[in-house]
Amino acid sequence: MLINEVLSSVEVIPDPYVKSATYAKIGERLVSVRNEAFKQAFMKAMETVKDIDDPMKAFRALLSIGYSMGKAGLKSSRRIYQGVLEDSRILPDAQRDAVLQTAVTYLIALGDLGEAVRFAREISNRELRNETLYSIIRAGSRAMGKSQLEVAYRVRKIKLALEYIDDEPYRSKALLEVIKAYLLMGNYDGAVSMLGEIGVREWAKRAFKEVVFFMKEKGVLGHYIDALGETAEVLIERFDGGFGEEMALAFALSGQGSAALDLLRRMGDNDLLVKVALELLDRDAGALVSYIDALNDEEAVPVGKAVLNRILERRSLDLWDVVVAVGRSTASEEVWAKIARFYVLNGRLEDAMKIGMMMKDKRLRSIVLADVAHNFVKAGNVDRAIDAALEVRDMRFASFLVSEILLSALDNELRGRVVQWNGSKH
Repeated sequence: MLINEVLSSVEVIPDPYVKSATYAKIGERLVSVRNEAFKQAFMKAMETVKDIDDPMKAFRALLSIGYSMGKAGLKSSRRIYQGVLEDSRILPDAQRDAVLQTAVTYLIALGDLGEAVRFAREISNRELRNETLYSIIRAGSRAMGKSQLEVAYRVRKIKLALEYIDDEPYRSKALLEVIKAYLLMGNYDGAVSMLGEIGVREWAKRAFKEVVFFMKEKGVLGHYIDALGETAEVLIERFDGGFGEEMALAFALSGQGSAALDLLRRMGDNDLLVKVALELLDRDAGALVSYIDALNDEEAVPVGKAVLNRILERRSLDLWDVVVAVGRSTASEEVWAKIARFYVLNGRLEDAMKIGMMMKDKRLRSIVLADVAHNFVKAGNVDRAIDAALEVRDMRFASFLVSEILLSALDNELRGRVVQWNGSKH
C-alpha cells in the first residue's frame, strides 16, 4: 500500500525534471526488492520527460532514467542512451557536448567504459573531448577490479580511449594512467614501453618515478634496469634541461646507484654527481651508501669531499654508514682528513689519531694531529695530546704545538687557584 501511495504522491512535485528523476529512483529501488511496480515507476519517469520544455534538460532527464535502469540491471538502459546519442544531434554543438559529457559520467559510474568512449568520441570540442576521454582512462585505471578478466577488460577499454586522445597534456596524463594499469597487471614490459611515448616533461617525470618505485616495491626493478636506462636516454634527449638528473635521482633513491651513475656519466657533467649525492644525503642516507659504493676512484673524491663537508657543517654525527662508505670509496688524504674530523667530533680521538699518523701529506697530517691534540687537552689527557703533537713531521710546527699544549694544560690547572691582586697597600 505504501508503495502505491509513494508513486501517486510523486505527482505533487512541480518540477518535471525532478519528478522524472524521482520516479526513476523509485523504480531502481523497487527492482532491488523485486517489486513489479518498478515497471510503472519507470514508465511514469519516461512520460514525465515529455513535460520538460528545455531540450537539454529533457536529454539529461533521460540520462538519469537510463542510469537508474542501468543500476537496476535493466537492458532498457542501453536503448535510452542510444536514443540520447542520436536525438541530441538537434542541439547546438556546445549543448550537445555538455549532454554527452554527462552521459559519459553516468556510463563510467555504471562501469560501461566501452560505451563511455563511444559517447566521448562524439564530443565536438577538442579540449573537452580529450579531457573527457582522459576522465574515462583515469576512472578505469583506479578501479581495476580483482579478477584477471575484469582487469583485462578495463585495460582494453582505457587503451581504446587513449587512441582517441590527440592533444597534450591530456595524452601524457592518460599514458601515466595506462602505465599504472599495466603495473597493477604485472605487465612491466608494457609499462616501460609506454614511458617512451610521453610527450610532456612533468608527466614523464612522474611516470618514470612511478614505474621505478613500484618495481622496487615488487622486487623486480633489477630485471628492468637496462630497459629503463634506454628509455631514460630517450626521454633525456627529448626534454634535456635537468631531466636526466631527475631520472638518475629516481634510480638512486630506489637503491640502483650504478644505474644512476651510468645516466649521469653519459650526460658528461661531473657537477651532477655531487648534486645528486647531496640530494640523497637530504632524502635517503641508505640510498646514498649504494650510490657512493658505485663511484669510481676519480668520482669518489669530489663527491666524498662534498658529502663530508655537508655532514660536518650540520654536525650530522649519526651518519656513520655514509662516512664509512666514503672511506671505502677513496684513499684520498684530503677526504680522509675530513673523516678524521668526523671521528674527533664523535669523541673517537684514538681512531682519528691513527688516521693522522698514516697520512703522508705533511700539511694534512699536521692539521689532523693538531685537531686531535687540542681535543685530547680538552678531555684532560695531556700525555696523549703531546703524543699526537710529536707525530707532526714539521718540527717547528710540532714544537709550537707542544708548547701550546703545555701552556694550555697549565692554564687549566691554575685557573681555579689564581686570586685577583688588588694592588699594593704600601
